Amino acid sequence: MSLRPEELQAIATELTRELAGGVVQKIHAPTTTRVYFEVRVPGRSVTLLMCSDQNFARVSAIEERPANPATPPTWQSVLRTDLIGAKFADAEALESRRTLLLHFAKEGRFLNLILECTNEPAIIFCTGEAKIRSLSIPHRPGLRVGQNWVPLEEMPLKSQPSRLAGDQVFLRLTHAAEKLLSTTEQKTAVDARRAPILSKLKKLERTKEKVRAEADRTSKAQQLRLEGELINQNLHLLKRGRMVSEASAGGPHGTGLKTVRLIGYGDDGEQRELELTLDPAKTPQQHAEAKFHQYRRLLRGQEIAKKRLVELEAEGRALQAELAAIDSAPPRLDLGRAGKSQKSPQEALPPYREYLGHGQRIWVGRGSAHNDTLTFQTARPFHMWFHARGVPGAHVVVPLEKNAELKSEVLLDAAHLAAHHSDAKGEPRVEVSYTRVKFVHKPKDAPAGAVTFTREKTLMLRLEPDRLKALLSTEKTG
Repeated sequence: MSLRPEELQAIATELTRELAGGVVQKIHAPTTTRVYFEVRVPGRSVTLLMCSDQNFARVSAIEERPANPATPPTWQSVLRTDLIGAKFADAEALESRRTLLLHFAKEGRFLNLILECTNEPAIIFCTGEAKIRSLSIPHRPGLRVGQNWVPLEEMPLKSQPSRLAGDQVFLRLTHAAEKLLSTTEQKTAVDARRAPILSKLKKLERTKEKVRAEADRTSKAQQLRLEGELINQNLHLLKRGRMVSEASAGGPHGTGLKTVRLIGYGDDGEQRELELTLDPAKTPQQHAEAKFHQYRRLLRGQEIAKKRLVELEAEGRALQAELAAIDSAPPRLDLGRAGKSQKSPQEALPPYREYLGHGQRIWVGRGSAHNDTLTFQTARPFHMWFHARGVPGAHVVVPLEKNAELKSEVLLDAAHLAAHHSDAKGEPRVEVSYTRVKFVHKPKDAPAGAVTFTREKTLMLRLEPDRLKALLSTEKTG
């Protein structure tokens, strides 16, 4: 999507024609891939952008420059020292090398600002003798400050028509280059902001389907209740073993039956007849109690699932609101990458979120790469490691003291966090494996976050919403 060779040639011709003799008055470099410089010609000033962002490399004329960060990249000072006050001489396009050169002169010295529009775009600032003074980051291999710039090798030219067209009078094609690429660039930036929210919504829908299935078990629960009541209504017959479809030798306390057909009455007074499968070793009372136990368990699960559905619906509405806010906001680019040494807030954070469960710190990896850092760099061999079994999810570490035992309540807290920060989030029951960190291993060539482990124990966790809510409220934010 970057400028094509024919477009570089057209812009070079236009810049030479309309800006020759202009003086560079201001320079701003908000990121390590962008340089904005204002050139003054008689009667007007114009701000040009040289950008080496992949797929959007260009030289263009802009109407409005974004604000500079508080701490811009170090190359801004080099560019300002050498280029402010310099006169623009001309522009030169090396079409077969996908390169555009802007030539300047200052106090008897010649300077070049160069854009390479390849798959690895780069901005190079060098002297007239081609000695490199400063570079964009990233840049193609082989470029070093202090060394000489060597042009790219010639590449075959494909016949591609120019896409530049506009209605500007001054620097028509250079303005058109900005309109062409910035529109796509802004859409890409918006799509990048929308992508994680859309991913969360998709995952949320999968979770809601599972929870709906848990909540929609009324008919199965009622069937279990009916079967239990029928067994109670026919205890006298079952004890005597008179209603036998297929009998076997039962124990002294069992029915001795594998299947039985029972007749009883439901809540509506209608007569019902059901064929039930039985365990010959169980008594009729045991069969009835088992049916009622399963019935009550399903009802409890339904209530939990219904509450969870309400929470998921609220979460979905919040995510939809985030999407609407992004769509309604003016398009913008994230120009916060000031320099190589400047860290974003995310980079400054540890590789884990920290929670407090029953007085014990619990660490949860922030993402795939962070999971590896947490498990293999931050955690100690004697720490306890947790992961939701069979599904993608965060690594969870309990940083125990050496030779300390894991308390049962802390185990449950860590298991809840492992389940919540996994693709099993929202399910009422989740299998969670745990072992010592020293038994977790990273296979060769495995993707980020993928591990193997041994000597693990597995817990079938029944979600406790109140416990999880209390745990999440303890997350350390500072």
